[in-house]
Amino acid sequence: MQQRKLYASLFVLLLFVFIFFLKERFTVSLYQDEFHYLPTAVFFSTEPIPSVDLLKSYNELNTPIPFILGGWVVRVFGENIQHLRLLTFFVSFSLLMLFIWNSPANSKRFWLCLAGLMIFPNYYLCSVYYYTDIFAMFFVLGGIVAYLKQAHWAGLLCFAAAICCRQYMLAFPAAVAAFEIVEIFKRSTDLKTFSANGFKNKTWIYYAAAILSIVPWVVLWGGPAPAPVMAEQHYDSDKLIQYNFGYVLYSSVVIAVYYVIPEMVFSGKIKLLLTYPKKYPKPFIACLIIVAALVVIFPAKQAHNPYFTWPYLGYVDQALMSIGVTGFVKQLVFGIFMLITLMRFVVPHINLASWMVLVNVFLLGKAQLSWDKYSLPLIMGLWFLAMFDKQWSLQSQPAEADGSANPK
Repeated sequence: MQQRKLYASLFVLLLFVFIFFLKERFTVSLYQDEFHYLPTAVFFSTEPIPSVDLLKSYNELNTPIPFILGGWVVRVFGENIQHLRLLTFFVSFSLLMLFIWNSPANSKRFWLCLAGLMIFPNYYLCSVYYYTDIFAMFFVLGGIVAYLKQAHWAGLLCFAAAICCRQYMLAFPAAVAAFEIVEIFKRSTDLKTFSANGFKNKTWIYYAAAILSIVPWVVLWGGPAPAPVMAEQHYDSDKLIQYNFGYVLYSSVVIAVYYVIPEMVFSGKIKLLLTYPKKYPKPFIACLIIVAALVVIFPAKQAHNPYFTWPYLGYVDQALMSIGVTGFVKQLVFGIFMLITLMRFVVPHINLASWMVLVNVFLLGKAQLSWDKYSLPLIMGLWFLAMFDKQWSLQSQPAEADGSANPK
């Protein structure tokens, strides 16, 4: 209902005004990554349209759209972190407006989903400081909205822009492409009809093209990011060939804590977990074997080097250790959380949300360190899809008659 969206928008506006004054109009001292993000924005302010040389030499791991936008702000308003924070704050507000005004009209889960996104600790932190995450999230959500509305050219451009903010956002167009290709395969009787159907339904091509938008950056840098800054942050060429299964374990934990458990508790669907082993015995055994292997052979441990010295994997890890859950017992707890995540998404009818989870979790095994906020774009996407019907959200049972709109 439009009235509900209006009330939600006014609430968010008042909340943002309150936060603006709570954070002293964003005039507080620089915070963590801002110490090098601010100079990078100043560096980009010298060239409104960055040259190839500038794009090769800027000292950050992330792709450059947030710094290009920051450079424009610095060029117009001067070198002041307040203005860059206001830019981030505005993008964060715009993201929430995109979330609210593109939600289905009568979903019973609207307030739960909006709250679920906003209470993620990193959402606040990434909104009030000049961080790059919110920029990437805005374009990811725009891509998801465009896909659901079948505006696939817009979806391609939004996902490509997201990748130009943070490289690992390629997980989202990859998930859409995989979902579309598998759906085509399900409707095909053999390889010939699969090929014919693939060329007939070209939706997946748009999102495959979005994935390929990472290629120019890899060619430009000769790798996933500028080589000097990779070396500085101890993400060197030797580590590029390594895969950290422990990060796969912890990213699954983050999904369980920030999405699966709250969604199931407040929607009354905990019984789905209890009945899963009996209903889907083979997937359950497979999930159990995967989790056991990770817990025993590849336990989750944080990177520790001269650049990154924080001992925890993230906030969930810190919370467990603060109450004395450490060592192998902590890994067992991680395993239980991962099993919950897998049971929620690995069902015979894998849908778009399932693909988003699988691709994101798989990709985070290549991250240079573990961090809760790396799963924030995924959590946002899951809460958004959860407002829709069975095909797009996480419902493994027949779609409920809750008035949710079917966007396709």
